[in-house]
Amino acid sequence: GKRKGTEKFVDLLEFFFKTKNLGTWVVRDMRGKPGQLSVHATGRASDNGHGNVKKLEELADGLAAHADLLGIEEIHNYSYGKFGRGWRCDRHAWKVYANEKESAGSIGGKWIHVELTPEMADDPKKVEEAFKKMFE
Repeated sequence: GKRKGTEKFVDLLEFFFKTKNLGTWVVRDMRGKPGQLSVHATGRASDNGHGNVKKLEELADGLAAHADLLGIEEIHNYSYGKFGRGWRCDRHAWKVYANEKESAGSIGGKWIHVELTPEMADDPKKVEEAFKKMFE
């Protein structure tokens, strides 16, 4: 089901960055991978929309810069370039997708997808503390 830390994370993104919550918890397969559950099914992922692609890019970069603090494991920025880009905690870097097969799907979508650690997804107080530190 929904996890309180993930929901707080989305609330704070809406408040500070004027994003729109496009969804958190839903039991479904990953796009293009039948039988493989999406991280949304764990309640640790959110889709956060914004009508301004430049603002999405800035938000994605800012979240990646503070990923350790915020407990972020992965970010997909679908509207970046031609095929989007992805950031992962195991490489601490962006990968710009070169083609549709390499992409994370939803090419051109005006939203970012963010995956949190289980610890952050479960703890709204830790999420609030992390946001406060981010703005110090």
